[in-house]
Amino acid sequence: MTDAHKALPSNHFLAMLADNFTSRRDGAFCHIIDNVGEMTLTWADLERGARRFTGLYSANGILPGGVVLIFLRHGPALYGAFFGAMLGGFVPSFMPCLSPRQNPAIYWRSHQTLLDRSEPSAIVADRATFAEMEAAGLRLGAARRLIVEDLATAAAADFDPPPETAIALLQHSSGTTGLKKGVALSYDAILRQIEAYRAALHVGGDDVIVSWLPLYHDMGLIACCVMPAFLGVPVVHIDPFYWVARPRSLFDAIAAHRGTLAWLPNFAFEHLARVAGRDAASFDLSRVRAFVNCSEPCKPATFDRFRAAFAASGMRDAALQCCYAMAETVFAVTQTTPGVAPRRIRVASDSVARGQTPRLVDSGGVELIETGAPLDGVTITIRDDAGNTLPEGAVGEIAISAPFLFAGYDRDSARTAERLIGGVYFSRDLGFLRDGHLFVLGRADDLIIVNGRNLYAHDIEAAIGAIAGIKPGRCIAIGVFDEIAGSDVLIVVCERDGTAGRDPDAMIGDIVAAVHSIFAVTPRRVHVVAEGWLVKTTSGKLSRSDNLARLAGKRTDGSGL
Repeated sequence: MTDAHKALPSNHFLAMLADNFTSRRDGAFCHIIDNVGEMTLTWADLERGARRFTGLYSANGILPGGVVLIFLRHGPALYGAFFGAMLGGFVPSFMPCLSPRQNPAIYWRSHQTLLDRSEPSAIVADRATFAEMEAAGLRLGAARRLIVEDLATAAAADFDPPPETAIALLQHSSGTTGLKKGVALSYDAILRQIEAYRAALHVGGDDVIVSWLPLYHDMGLIACCVMPAFLGVPVVHIDPFYWVARPRSLFDAIAAHRGTLAWLPNFAFEHLARVAGRDAASFDLSRVRAFVNCSEPCKPATFDRFRAAFAASGMRDAALQCCYAMAETVFAVTQTTPGVAPRRIRVASDSVARGQTPRLVDSGGVELIETGAPLDGVTITIRDDAGNTLPEGAVGEIAISAPFLFAGYDRDSARTAERLIGGVYFSRDLGFLRDGHLFVLGRADDLIIVNGRNLYAHDIEAAIGAIAGIKPGRCIAIGVFDEIAGSDVLIVVCERDGTAGRDPDAMIGDIVAAVHSIFAVTPRRVHVVAEGWLVKTTSGKLSRSDNLARLAGKRTDGSGL
């Protein structure tokens, strides 16, 4: 046993990872599927990759605790770069790579704020990605450029694990590009989350996780990478771009590897029902213990359509589960009971308001589905506008205390103090408790969730506000739930600057290009309106709800759209 291995027990997460390297050596850590085919990454392969990356970091003078941003596409190097950073005492963070449909110049420029704030010690990418950054004029500061193609010549190094109290990783999935907030998670918090979530979901040695989720998102990162690495549960990872082009690949992988667990955002359930439901008889989903709906509000009607579409595949009601989760609590806050269909209720639509207790109805109204009971150690309270605790059943802001809360937002003490108060995290989500189970209604602020991607309206507005011909400060981004899509869709309304003389169609094209290149989302509708069209509140702020209502009546109100 090396000195490095002797030091590992001071960090239980990394000790278990090292033990898996030894005890599961020739077993599969991960099956990787993309448009080239499938390959298996064994635990021995993962250890070799991790040691080489640890050596690469150390050889380049990265100091303990230094932040490493990982811009790598789907493949074996992703895992070695990440776990090699952890095992070497560095702080990794997965970052999204440019998609084929995004404008490189706009996309990379949008990362400048993040880089300036986080001051990473190193950036890991391939040569082509660094060339894109350079062409876009991205300033990397003092960050060392670590080229993944150089890994083959890197010397393997002994691990030098940090203590459990150290920051293990930064999770940047809340927010978008340059305005993302880095959620700092300690090893201790991650360990406590894994133990609580394993118990809630009954994760065991017979499970196989199948996922197409990107690792820069907390659901893919924790549920489908970090947790299985600790527990020794095999994972099948499908390239997200490959899954988008071939959605049935998820079900093919479940059948081929006898998958039992999969996490999906609500929109993915809808998408699969639409595009793969016609082939339901060719799939076998009977072994799946849980398809877990997470990351955006769970919709009962979505489950109904998914179950109906795949009834011929052995789809069971009890396999459709819900979870409420966020990066600030590492991952899961609540989880429905495996093997039991989540509870549904109907409430009068006029009773679902802050401070009220929703009124149950037999028909009509709004159907809601529970997200489950709190994980072991988690306390959920519902708060009013002043932060006071409301009685069970009343609607308010969901506030969370747990043994696995985040350490704070990276280099953002003001935002941390605003959201983490006295050991309680104020989520900005609205919901209520009924018989100890949580029902989530939606966001209290301006978060828009499009196909599982978190978008803040003010981020979008800031990104498009500089486009030529748009009146500064006079644009709004609105999220509207689309029942068919199973997710919010994005609507953008901007006032044009009458002095600019630009063609509105050209401006719309620029808006669509900017939003897609920066946020990887295409607006459903973009409206360029006349100066003075947008409605303000009495306090002088643009009102999203009032403008959405005006937009709905634009053909009859003579507004000059």
